[in-house]
Amino acid sequence: MTKKIIGLILPFILVAIITIPAFANANRLRQDSQEAGDLLGGVIELIMERYAGKSVTVDELRDAALRGMASILDDYSIFLNEEEVIEFSNNLTGRTIGIGISMVANYNGQIIISRVFPNSPAHQAGVQAGDFLMTIDGEPIILLAREEVSAIITNPTNPRVIIGVEREGLMHTFDILKAEIVIPTVTVSRLENLQEAAGLPNLEDFRIMQISSVGRNTADDVRQELLNMQQQNVRGLIIDLRSNQGGYLDITTEIANMLVPSGPVFHTVDINNRRNTQYSTLEEVPFEHMIVLINRFTASAAEVIASAMQDSDAAIIVGEQSYGKGLVQSVYTMADVGHLHLTTEIFYRRSGEAINNIGVIPNIFVQQSHIFGGQDDVLRRALEEITSNR
Repeated sequence: MTKKIIGLILPFILVAIITIPAFANANRLRQDSQEAGDLLGGVIELIMERYAGKSVTVDELRDAALRGMASILDDYSIFLNEEEVIEFSNNLTGRTIGIGISMVANYNGQIIISRVFPNSPAHQAGVQAGDFLMTIDGEPIILLAREEVSAIITNPTNPRVIIGVEREGLMHTFDILKAEIVIPTVTVSRLENLQEAAGLPNLEDFRIMQISSVGRNTADDVRQELLNMQQQNVRGLIIDLRSNQGGYLDITTEIANMLVPSGPVFHTVDINNRRNTQYSTLEEVPFEHMIVLINRFTASAAEVIASAMQDSDAAIIVGEQSYGKGLVQSVYTMADVGHLHLTTEIFYRRSGEAINNIGVIPNIFVQQSHIFGGQDDVLRRALEEITSNR
């Protein structure tokens, strides 16, 4: 079975049957592929019979070959073995054993903690978003991929983990006991408690809705929260997509149909230049005033939502230029082996402009500090903007 995903950290899928294009030289391709497979099989057999180093298994060699093939394609095509698929599935449900962090890799491979979930073991230990992850259990991680780092941290056989982070040039070490982490994708907060500190007028009829990722239940949760807010006569909404790294493609379209005026949401183009457009049929946006918050870790499906709201003039975008991931992966399931995530489409924003390697440029740029704690300048600027138009 094949599926589609649109996400930076790969826990997000869209179930869809993918038609493999007919190649003019299909017979030649099949023959070349078979010869390559025979060669790989011969190499595995040779290693198993003659290799005198550390013990390896056929499964380990097969997985390494699959990882190697994916690694030369692009930053988002990847092979996940069965254990990593379990982590993938746990991320879909929002439940995992770990310490309560999200991570991204920057352009030179450094692992950055992009989000620390409230009341999680990492939060209670003092870990902060923006920290650079340097060591795990005393070992440097410089040669490890983000997925490998995540697998170590979430390994259920080890009840605790010691992580070393760099923060503003100083090293900090945290010994953290793991726990089951349940991560809600949608939370809505009132803003009255901010008005005095921010020196702003009454915020009783405004809300902030944080969407941390686009999971399978996210559209239902957004729908229910929008209904609740409309019943409460809420007039303005801030949608916080900061550090949202992607989600299900079909759920993204569902959410857009609640927030984006009628018209295109995004477009995709495949290897044969076939174009597909997803549409919103929304006749009227839910609130008079809407603002979307983004940062440099906002990626993929979250960039679709932000760009569609910007292009349709449904919302003002506040924050930093987003990550710029405009590629769609299809998930090919290999029974009892794992998943191959393969880039199969490029997506474009409502306006038809590219997102990949560009991102979404905010209407109002506000630099988010390296350490995300303390005063939230991005939210403060958004509050000033949304209340100035009341």
